[in-house]
Amino acid sequence: MGAVRRSTALALAALAALLLLLLARLPPGPPAPSVPRPRPLVSAPLTLTLRSSPSPSPSPSVASAPVSLTPPPPTNRTTARPTATRRTPPPPPPPKPKPAAAAANVSQPAKSSPRPVLTGDVYVAGHERPHPELCPALGARLRLMILVTSAPSHRAARDAIRLTWGHYGTRTDVAIAFVLGAPPDALRPALETEDALYSDLIVSRSLDSYSNLTLKTLSMLEWMDAYCPRAPRLLKTDDDMFINVPRLLDFAFAPARANASSTVWGRVIKKSLPKRTTRSKYYVSPVQYPARVFPDFATGPAYLMTADAIRPLLEAAPSERYLRLEDVFVTGVLAARLKIRRVHAPEFYNKKLALHPCAVQRAISIHMVRYHEQFDLWRKLLDGKTKCT
Repeated sequence: MGAVRRSTALALAALAALLLLLLARLPPGPPAPSVPRPRPLVSAPLTLTLRSSPSPSPSPSVASAPVSLTPPPPTNRTTARPTATRRTPPPPPPPKPKPAAAAANVSQPAKSSPRPVLTGDVYVAGHERPHPELCPALGARLRLMILVTSAPSHRAARDAIRLTWGHYGTRTDVAIAFVLGAPPDALRPALETEDALYSDLIVSRSLDSYSNLTLKTLSMLEWMDAYCPRAPRLLKTDDDMFINVPRLLDFAFAPARANASSTVWGRVIKKSLPKRTTRSKYYVSPVQYPARVFPDFATGPAYLMTADAIRPLLEAAPSERYLRLEDVFVTGVLAARLKIRRVHAPEFYNKKLALHPCAVQRAISIHMVRYHEQFDLWRKLLDGKTKCT
């Protein structure tokens, strides 16, 4: 029995030795694939921006603010120690811009301030329809030239004047004409028909608009200087005015004023302040008029001037900043620069009045007169029944 066990052990040992010998003679195989080691967790913080949470009651301050999350460092099971969280400092805030008052001297205009527009930059000289025959002999036989500024579309207002106080234009010592800006093409045929009938429309080359009233008034002065320089007096008025021409002649050539020179008469406004709000019809930009107070000026609806003031006003205008308030510009800014006198005359009622015959007969000018009111005032002016004290 023991001999059998020994022979079996010897057989197994011989078989094992034979297998080892066979394995040693086989060619070597490919190397075993290496197993990657786990990468350690980084310690740098991760920045995540959380969007709005769909939870019923999200916190608005958290939902839109960036949150910095730092993953925990690896720990040893046997010696686990807490590791302090490292935070990235926030970037510095951008520098605040300096206020304008500190960046530049407030008494000087900023570099980005717009350049003021000079009158010479926008005025177009000459006339489309000059009608020099309206002032015969350059005005040598006239005492008074009346020029009425009117809009191209105001045909009814012009007709009302022609049928009422405009009749004084038939006198040999008085002439009356209307001054218009360049009209739109749609109105040109009607104006040509009107002018062919009356021949009293002086048309300038500047576009007719409210902002161009100064240009229209300068065109009026240019016409006087070119075609009527010998007329001693010029009345500038508007087409919504009633003019008492006999009263005006008495005023202009009264002994105290007959030999006056470099003078403007009218309703003089003193210490008027420019309107600085853009919503105002009379808004004036500080760029165009930087001073705080206007010089004394005669209001635009009607004022009378001596002929010797016309050319100096024309020569001074181009170098001045353009101001669309024509009365302030012509009888205020330019007249103050040239030392032209502005004399207040209460007879210039450049406002609406109670239409009583005596008030009409005392006045030189009445403002805001509509088409049909011209005929009523004309009748009251010629009324010989009412006795006025």
